[in-house]
Amino acid sequence: MAESGGRSSVWEGVLELTKWAQHHNADPLLWSIQLTSALNAASVRLPSPELAYRLVSHICWDNHVPITWKLLEKSISVNIAPPLLVLSLLSSAVIPCRRLHPSAFRLYLDLLNRHAFSSLSSTITSPNYRTVMDSVDAALQLSKVYGTCGESEDGGAGGVVIVRFVFTVVWQLVEASLEDEGLLEHKPRWWMNNNGGFGGDGGGDGGSYFSERKEGLQRANTAMAIETIARFISDKVTSRILSLVHRNMPNHWAAFVQQLQRLAANSLVLRNMKHVTPESLLPSDLKSNKGFKLLSPEWKTTCKLELNAVMAAAGGSVQSCNDTWSLLWLPIDLILEDAMDGDNVAETSFVLVLSGMVKALKAVNGTSWHNAFLGLWIAALRLVQRERDPSEGPVPRLDTCLCMLLCITTLVVANIIEEEEGELMEEAEHSPTNQSKDNQALGERREELVTCLQVLGNYEGILNPPQSVTSVANQAAAKAAIFVSGHAVGNGYLESMNVNDLPTNYSGNLWHLIVEACIARKLIDTTAYFWPGYVSAPYNQLPHSIPNHLPSWSSFVKGSPLTPQLVNVLVATPASSLAEIEKFFEFARNGSDEEKLSAVTVLCGASLVRGWNVQ
Repeated sequence: MAESGGRSSVWEGVLELTKWAQHHNADPLLWSIQLTSALNAASVRLPSPELAYRLVSHICWDNHVPITWKLLEKSISVNIAPPLLVLSLLSSAVIPCRRLHPSAFRLYLDLLNRHAFSSLSSTITSPNYRTVMDSVDAALQLSKVYGTCGESEDGGAGGVVIVRFVFTVVWQLVEASLEDEGLLEHKPRWWMNNNGGFGGDGGGDGGSYFSERKEGLQRANTAMAIETIARFISDKVTSRILSLVHRNMPNHWAAFVQQLQRLAANSLVLRNMKHVTPESLLPSDLKSNKGFKLLSPEWKTTCKLELNAVMAAAGGSVQSCNDTWSLLWLPIDLILEDAMDGDNVAETSFVLVLSGMVKALKAVNGTSWHNAFLGLWIAALRLVQRERDPSEGPVPRLDTCLCMLLCITTLVVANIIEEEEGELMEEAEHSPTNQSKDNQALGERREELVTCLQVLGNYEGILNPPQSVTSVANQAAAKAAIFVSGHAVGNGYLESMNVNDLPTNYSGNLWHLIVEACIARKLIDTTAYFWPGYVSAPYNQLPHSIPNHLPSWSSFVKGSPLTPQLVNVLVATPASSLAEIEKFFEFARNGSDEEKLSAVTVLCGASLVRGWNVQ
């Protein structure tokens, strides 16, 4: 690697200058000018491979700090270090350590996007082109992996190195992305275990404060890596370089394409990306191959068999969801957790994003709609169960998780059902028979939802309500029992009743709250109260005299005066419809000062925290 022993003092001076700039947080441009002057005075040929080795070795990993990366980037920009060699050295050093140093992987991807595409032509015209190519070959061990290039005076061997460089960098990113998403089927290749000879791991990216953010940064890195892969495949120059690999290295190309197809078909990160699609990861020769299928039949069949086995078990007494089910619908768990991250604000409605995910998984897994809905509800239930005993912290997440389960998930199901029924209505309007709306049949998705909710009641293990909503769940169960009993009671009693006042102990769970949410959104009706097992306690012990006229949201809508007693009831009871909230909002806008104060108090009460059916 070293150019000569007589120049050791030059490189010692380079290291001292770099340490000084690092310590004083010096301007990278000033550092590059001083460094160029020193290297020119020592007759070092630029761009210098030795400088690339020295700088990368200095960073990895004892000096992995922002200023050293800025200095490295400046050395590439002013062409005193060969860009392709720096990228080759970084790929060997950073990719194997990307989980320990996610910020370094992010910086590497940024440098790759900035300099790999623009440096290909300039590298070929570099005065020490051959030396640089030999160094790239050694850094990535290209000859060891693909065989020697053969000597050529016209630079043909160097051209082969450039082709292999591009191919290897893309393949590294594909394999790294597969491994990070748990999709790699074999042991990582040599480049995933080779640190490039740059020493230890340096202890990672900081302490516990930074380690808490690593997971999010790693997911972002995977997305950026996939974007970079797509760019290499679509770029005019690099796509032609990859086509040379296809024609001249068929064995390596076949293995590469197999992994690329696996990433395109199965990547959860890719499915959530807006500007990169699975098709954009496919080289042009694959896109034009009519026999190519993005999802292999074998993979789809396996998933279908696994899902059928799970649903066969669900027909019996299922106490909890098993590992196979969790694996099939894991993408929903991941997207729900991502949505809980307050650091990211999505441009698209999360209901639409999650709706798209459910429809995609239904297609991928080859399932029925009731299976897809069941997967969605179970993922949302798992989210709540993970927060049953909230960890210490200033911002508890349980209320947000319950909103995900009882509001967002319900809206997703409603969106999917309304999509189908909207299409049916449009077809009926344009039908030659001109069927009336009264005669239009409901879509199959609504019926599938009923089947799903009935099966969901068997998953007792994940339906236990958190302590904070146990009384609400019990109230929902008691409401169903009163309805089934045939007692004529007013909405006021149903809204404000205390289950402790009833002679029978009604034990509800999250299933009852889910059903109530679906009834509120008019996805199902109250016939759900008659489903087997929905009302478990006897309802013939209910008192015969149940008051009909109590302060409630219903009485407020009908015109009851806004008395202190009514305000107290409305503060403690969430609204059951959006119309009720809207009427109160009118008080907040146009009422008297006393009415405005009451309206604010009510709107910030139970309807804000537990108004799942109107949120």
